[in-house]
Amino acid sequence: MQSMAKGVQEYLSRREVPTGIYCTIHPNIELVKYKRPVSNEQDLLGDTELTPDGFQLTTDSFCSQCALEGIYQEQLGSRAEKSANYNYLKNSKHGKYKIFKSQSLVGKKSLWKATFDSFKVTIQEEQEILNQSRRIARDFVENQRAFNVVFTGKAGRGKSHLAMAILQDINEKLKDNKKSCLFINTSELVREIKISWNYDDKKHEEERLTDLMRTVDYLVIDDLGTEASFQDKQAGDWIQAIIYNVFNVREGNTIITTNLQGSELKRAYNSKIISRILENSKGNIIKFDGITDKRMN
Repeated sequence: MQSMAKGVQEYLSRREVPTGIYCTIHPNIELVKYKRPVSNEQDLLGDTELTPDGFQLTTDSFCSQCALEGIYQEQLGSRAEKSANYNYLKNSKHGKYKIFKSQSLVGKKSLWKATFDSFKVTIQEEQEILNQSRRIARDFVENQRAFNVVFTGKAGRGKSHLAMAILQDINEKLKDNKKSCLFINTSELVREIKISWNYDDKKHEEERLTDLMRTVDYLVIDDLGTEASFQDKQAGDWIQAIIYNVFNVREGNTIITTNLQGSELKRAYNSKIISRILENSKGNIIKFDGITDKRMN
C-alpha cells in the first residue's frame, strides 16, 4: 500500500507546475497546478490552459499539505451536501415552504415578527397603506396572477414590515401548493457576497443566490438603492448585475422596497433595470407618504 501511495506521489510530482503563490492555510507550501493529457471533456479540475509541451493545465491551484489533511475532500463533501439540501428546498413541497425561513437574508431578526396585525396604525394614511398591502397579499394568494409591487418612501415608514407581512401571509396560505418565498435585504446580500469572496467557491455561492432569486415563486428585494449597497464599487457592480439578471427572468411576483423616488432610482441604476422593475407594476406602486416614522414608536 505504501509503495502504491509513493508511486502516485511521484507521478503527481512529475506533473506539478509551481505557481509562485503560497497556501493561506500553510504559508510555507507553494501552490501547484497539474499537467494532464488534453481532453475535450470538462472535469472537476477545470482544465482550460495549455502548457508549452502540449498538456492541459488545471485552472485550480493545490496545496500538497491540504491534500494530505483531507481539506479538499471536506470541501467537496460540503459542496455536495449543500447541493443536496438545495435540491430538496427547490423541489419538494416542505422544502419550498422552508426556503423562506432558511434562505432569506433579512438583517434585523426582529423583522420576522412583522405581520399585518403588528403594523401600528395611528392615522388614516397608515390604514390605507395596510389595506393596500392586505389586498396585494390577497391578489397573490387567490388570483395567483403575476405582477410586481414597489414600496417607496422615506426610511422607517414600515415598507420592510409590510413587505415581510405579505410574504408571511403568502408562505402560510400557499404552503400546500409547492410555492416558495424569499426575502432579500440588499445590504445583507452585499455582505454575504463579500464573505464568499474570501473562499474558493465564491462563484458557486453567487450562482446559488442568483438562481434562488430568479426561481422562487415570490420574492422581496428590500432596501434597493441603499447607500450601504454602493460603498464598495465591486459590490455595487455585482448588485447592478444580479438585479438585472433576476428581473430579466422573473415575470412578476416581486416586491421592491426602496427609499428612493423614481428619478433617484434612475440615477442609481441602469435604465434597463428600472424598466424591468416597473414592468407589470401598474396600480401597485405604493407611496408611503404621510406615514409616521415607525422607529420612533
